[in-house]
Amino acid sequence: MTTVDRGGQTVSATRFSELTGVSRERLRTWERRFGFPQPVRVGDGPRRYALADAVSVVAVRRAAAEGAPLAVAIGAAGRLDGGRPLPPEAFRAAVHLAPVPVALVSGPAPLRLEWGNAALRAIDGAPAPGAGLGPVAEHAPTGAALREHFVRDLPAAELDHPPWGGGPALPSARSVVYRLPVAPGQRPVVAVVGIESAGEHEARAALALAEAELHRLRRRDERHDRWLDALAALAADFQHESGTDVIGSALDVVIRQTQAVDVGLATSVSGRLALRGTRRGALGPCTLTVAAHPQLGRALRDVEGAWLDATTAGVLGVPEGLHAAGLPIAVAGEVLGLLVMVFDEIEPLDADNRRLLSAISAAVGFALLRDRLVREVASAARVAPTATGRFARRGAAGPPTGE
Repeated sequence: MTTVDRGGQTVSATRFSELTGVSRERLRTWERRFGFPQPVRVGDGPRRYALADAVSVVAVRRAAAEGAPLAVAIGAAGRLDGGRPLPPEAFRAAVHLAPVPVALVSGPAPLRLEWGNAALRAIDGAPAPGAGLGPVAEHAPTGAALREHFVRDLPAAELDHPPWGGGPALPSARSVVYRLPVAPGQRPVVAVVGIESAGEHEARAALALAEAELHRLRRRDERHDRWLDALAALAADFQHESGTDVIGSALDVVIRQTQAVDVGLATSVSGRLALRGTRRGALGPCTLTVAAHPQLGRALRDVEGAWLDATTAGVLGVPEGLHAAGLPIAVAGEVLGLLVMVFDEIEPLDADNRRLLSAISAAVGFALLRDRLVREVASAARVAPTATGRFARRGAAGPPTGE
């Protein structure tokens, strides 16, 4: 045991044990049996251990854990010199076990995976060695950037590219791309090294899902606000307008508040739907038989809104690129017609949306029913029975005389 302090490059036995993961008792045992490690003393003070010996002690501990005899492990470790280069297998292991995907790609045409580390191979759907890069190469900006590194002397660059597995969880992955030096006559190789660990990748995927859910909730709230505004406007119109004008006003409200391209009302008569056209002229007059369109028949039977299939939309004359939704108008179980709504994109008919659509259906239905009752009352008022059972128009001359 030496008494040299080594200029403060030693630590206490407790600290050395923490650094190496070897208990103080085991260090003393190794010292007695093998003379390893060699502690130092300052005068008659406690044992202290050289920091430089920590590398050797850790190497021995790991070798012993893998089953090597202590004498062999200590003899092989000796005192490792930190200035000596690491063996090539250490570099290969470092790349292979890196927690980020590492790919060696040959090219420029075709772009092909020559080698991938463990992190890359663990990704579902990632290309196998010798195969093409799949979506990574098919993505135009990514493929062009990789080919540029084969034909030009470019510095390392960060690159956003499709995920290696091609899965939907993340829209892209991020890697550093650079060309490797090769010996004359060898094929050129470009390294693609991910700059996200597995934890970062999962966190970004979770964030992407959360943002998508937030966007969905915002769209649903915006849709609810539009529908509720439409209901409020319809209620106001029904309180202040009467007759057929209220139906046209209601259709205008639906157009404004639902972001529909156009809206029309098809009335139900003897198993047929008669559409006089839509408010903005997207659809012209037409008549269709409900029995010839099973999907439409089910929607009317169940009094439930639905996106119309291509056949029904074609009969109605829906222009290409637009979509039509049918909203049955029913009061007290009686189907009075179908509200035909034309949109430039399909919105989900979820439970909330269906409830709001039902409210609009009821509002328009009561307007139709009120209009029909008004017509019937007016018709009855124009024709009144006489005492003799015959009918006379109100406003005609008084009762006949001379009889």
